[in-house]
Amino acid sequence: MNFLRVRGPTLPNLLFGTRSLQTSRLWLEEASVAPSKTNKQQAKKKMLRDFLRSRKQAREPASNHPLYMKVPDALRFLRAVEVGQPRSQQTITLTTLVISEKGVPPVYGNVQLPTPLRNSKVVVLSDDPKKLEEVQDNFKNVHLVGGRELVDKFKNEDIEIDFDKVVATPDILNYTNQNLGKMFGPKGLLPNVKKGTVSENLIELMNENVSSMPFRQRAGCISLGIGKVEFSDKQILENIIATREAFLNTLSNQKTKKQSTLGKTTLTSTHGPGIVIDFI
Repeated sequence: MNFLRVRGPTLPNLLFGTRSLQTSRLWLEEASVAPSKTNKQQAKKKMLRDFLRSRKQAREPASNHPLYMKVPDALRFLRAVEVGQPRSQQTITLTTLVISEKGVPPVYGNVQLPTPLRNSKVVVLSDDPKKLEEVQDNFKNVHLVGGRELVDKFKNEDIEIDFDKVVATPDILNYTNQNLGKMFGPKGLLPNVKKGTVSENLIELMNENVSSMPFRQRAGCISLGIGKVEFSDKQILENIIATREAFLNTLSNQKTKKQSTLGKTTLTSTHGPGIVIDFI
């Protein structure tokens, strides 16, 4: 048996009318959209309040913080914490909060520490004797300096490969690549323009590779190892000052209308707590 389905007005249509239902539907849609816009506005206002509060706190002196210590006192405390720990793990780290508005690019750069955490062994290659002599005069701790004769000694394995970096001038780059590519390449020692180990200016190249350390803002702060527990107070203070100048110089060169500001700064050791210090 076949049944015919007859379309007719539904019960809600009979009770309220079609136009009433359409109006109610529009009202419900607007009601559902309104809260989402309100939430976004509230989130923006909260973000702005948090930013203004953080910037205000950054201007307050570090001595107001309950965990504040002068740098010599902080170092004395951290050295006591590290007693009995392996020397290889006794690193002093500086961490600085960075207050930035949304959309501002992260802070990054390099700092040249007067007393580096480790002495890098750097080999300098060039066909220009004057440039090699200049490097030897300015960097007494340079590991090896030479031209093509030094490349040949490496190729013949007359010299042990016990260094960290190789920098070179462009005039000797092809000769180095042809003779030492298979030997230095797998070890990551081959000079390369992209790695920043090839330049006409060897003095600048040495400054960037011997004692330079990169830093970058991550998760709203910059964290950088600035010394070992065995360093003297003077050495660590000099490294802190150099770090501060590098941070401020990077901030002044930020390519944005709204520059970031530095906030609370702490010193900590590998096994020690964070101690607030004067930094800005």
